[in-house]
Amino acid sequence: MSTEDRELVWVTDRSLRITSLTARLRDLLRVDGAQQPLEVGGLWTAHDPFGIVVVAHRWALEGEPVSLETIIDGRTYAVRLDPMVAPDGAIAGVAGCAAARAADDEARTRLVAYAEAEGQSGAGSWHRDLATGRLMVSEGLSRLLGLDPEVGLIDVRAFDHPEDRELVSRAISLGEINGEGYHCEHRIVRADGAQRAVRERVRTIYDRDGTAVAQIGSLLDITCHKQREAELQHLAHYDSLTKLPNRALLEERLRGALTRAERTHTCCAVLFLDLDDFKHVNDRYGHPAGDELLEQVGRRLERQIRSSDTVARPSGDEFVIVLEDLQSDEAAVGAARKILASFDERFTIAGASFRINASIGIAVHPPAGRTASELIRAADREMYVVKRNGGRGIKLAPPVEESGAPTGENAKCTDSSTDRPRFAILKNA
Repeated sequence: MSTEDRELVWVTDRSLRITSLTARLRDLLRVDGAQQPLEVGGLWTAHDPFGIVVVAHRWALEGEPVSLETIIDGRTYAVRLDPMVAPDGAIAGVAGCAAARAADDEARTRLVAYAEAEGQSGAGSWHRDLATGRLMVSEGLSRLLGLDPEVGLIDVRAFDHPEDRELVSRAISLGEINGEGYHCEHRIVRADGAQRAVRERVRTIYDRDGTAVAQIGSLLDITCHKQREAELQHLAHYDSLTKLPNRALLEERLRGALTRAERTHTCCAVLFLDLDDFKHVNDRYGHPAGDELLEQVGRRLERQIRSSDTVARPSGDEFVIVLEDLQSDEAAVGAARKILASFDERFTIAGASFRINASIGIAVHPPAGRTASELIRAADREMYVVKRNGGRGIKLAPPVEESGAPTGENAKCTDSSTDRPRFAILKNA
């Protein structure tokens, strides 16, 4: 390999001062050995009038690999910048490598390896000379967009997901206003129709007169990161066994339901359900059978409610149902009767068929409580009354005013059944 085709390599610290560089790069850029300290800006000044390389180094200091193309002494170089990570995880500097685009086989091999490294990191970049309109696109960006690397001019914005275009447009406008460019996470639609999530950065470069002369942009594929983020979000809000909302999401949804009930002057009910014979199932058939039963119970409960309602599993063999848009507490009692009747159908677990019972406590907003915690506690309390009286039944919580706390003058939800014993355990016939 001739000295003309050797890779150019350099390393910086966090201040972008050059800490080492190859002899070939020193000779090519005519670096004065007496110059101290040597910085990236000074190293590339004669060959990077728009400051694009310096901007790219700053991006790399934020932990992202960056790739771009630039021209040095009339030759096009593919530049790769990688953040250098210290043992403690902090970004210590940037490692840069530039390979000339040449015609010989060995140079092509190096450029293929460079493009492969860029592709594996999911990164790609472009830069546009605003005076000539010339757009240089890295092979990594072509791959990310699903294009042939030899494709001609492209419009990067044409690949923005239709639902995210307004988001991107606002980010661009804000970046132009503050003059610092923009940083935006959004989705793209590749040429083959596949969707990817990307983190995009674009910065406009200005000359001394304040005239925009160039733009540099980079895209990083963060699809896997977003998927993992969604998985963690799901784990934080859903029960891992039944895939139903857990206590945290239950309380969040219940608070939203209460807000809507106040706005529409309707009722919202909490049904607290506990399985009566669950310990017997675990003891007789084993814990795996108990887990399977909980999954089946969760699916059965979901079939008994509307899509606007919620079934959650806060813990153990307890389930909580949130019913919205009710006109009276009788509607909540009717829903509870329907749910209890569904337990007449036998469960089949590990080849064994059996019936299991449930106890349900009901608390309706606003009579039985105003807040999510008040309603859950009230429904839980009534459920235990049912269990102490033999289980397999439902019980409606009394109005808060009957225990000494007024429900308020604006309560719209009332007991529509005057001849029904309000505090008695209502056994399912």
